[in-house]
Amino acid sequence: MKVAVIGATGAVGREMTSILEERRFPVDAFVPLASVRSAGRSVRFAGAEHEVRELTVEALAGVEVAFVSAGATTSLAFLPDIVAAHGTVCIDNSSAFRMDPACPLSIPEVNPEALDGWPKPGIIAVPNCTTITAMLPVGPLHRAAGLRRLVLSSYQAVSGAGQTGTRELAEQIEKLHGQVESLAHPDHDALPRGAVFAKPIAFNVVAKIGEFEDDGFTGEESKMMAEPKKILAAPDLEVLATSVRVPVVTGHAVSILAEFSRPIDVAEARTVLSAAPGVTVMDDPASGVFPSPLEAAGRDDALVGRIRQVPGRPEALALFSCADNLRKGAALDAIQVAERLFPSGVPR
Repeated sequence: MKVAVIGATGAVGREMTSILEERRFPVDAFVPLASVRSAGRSVRFAGAEHEVRELTVEALAGVEVAFVSAGATTSLAFLPDIVAAHGTVCIDNSSAFRMDPACPLSIPEVNPEALDGWPKPGIIAVPNCTTITAMLPVGPLHRAAGLRRLVLSSYQAVSGAGQTGTRELAEQIEKLHGQVESLAHPDHDALPRGAVFAKPIAFNVVAKIGEFEDDGFTGEESKMMAEPKKILAAPDLEVLATSVRVPVVTGHAVSILAEFSRPIDVAEARTVLSAAPGVTVMDDPASGVFPSPLEAAGRDDALVGRIRQVPGRPEALALFSCADNLRKGAALDAIQVAERLFPSGVPR
């Protein structure tokens, strides 16, 4: 197959390229594309260097599948024309088409039925990385007990803001080297600040991801509240989200409060999750076994633990999920979608 990666020089684009090779996706011709600023650079795939070309509609001629990680503005500007001109299947990591009724929003382990009838020319959306982290455990529990309400509190790595976010954290840690004890009584005017985050991120947490909207929620929180309803085909599901940036490089974590239509206890939840694809249960706190973002980094599964019954509420559970935001939260999900559509490199 002729395969393109749009945004090939970015963090997720590089991860996509690596996973395509790692999982031996059937690629006969590899087309890395990016903005004009990155054109002329090279990326390595299948033992060879490939020159990055500028993204244009014409550059996708003959491409059967395009993996896209270039931001919502770019996706809106290019993908409909690419589909119309070339009949390409575009698997998009941005927020541009997630809530479009014509575009599937798929986590293959959770709602593979969203891909029924594909492949065909069009756009398939990959959910928000935090939504994926939450839905991998919530999805199978929903199928078992019928989800009614969901409260999500996220702790999101700086790499979710791209390479500039990771650099900003590193630079601020370096500037504060040797001054950690002074942070008990900080000189706020002297604290390092950057262009990516609203407040200092080193040794801090920032309760703002995306812009604040008229209702007081941020753009990230709005995604986390809307996307589960589409993924689970549960339009009446009540979802409340708070998203927070934390000084972690890779790996998003989500604290989940889930209320179901019937009683479900911790033992049943562990049984359900132990059999769920894309989930590794780490739930033995007495032995020090519980998930953390650093343990999730580089792994394909969401790590799930801290499973607790909400006191006095047999129908409600609390749990904690961690996943690699660049891998399973973005690049891997996109490639798993393509693997389902093209299991042998040709349409099913």
